[in-house]
Amino acid sequence: MSEPLQVLYVEDEPDIRAVVELALEYEGFGLVACASGRVALDQAPGLRPDLILLDVMMPDMDGPTTLRRLRELPHLAD
Repeated sequence: MSEPLQVLYVEDEPDIRAVVELALEYEGFGLVACASGRVALDQAPGLRPDLILLDVMMPDMDGPTTLRRLRELPHLAD
């Protein structure tokens, strides 16, 4: 049996995050959910996600900024 695809999911709204988490886990994805871009950047060095889902509008660091910073990490550049 193969490993589930890993998803890094970043969403600041708790209710939205909870619903998407349930849906992704139900579909069998491995999931790391973060409440902010800063938390995602703290978690990212130990992760090898197959997919990154980012909220665009977040209070501390928006999605595009988070994406730029994630791409600066060598193992997540692609």
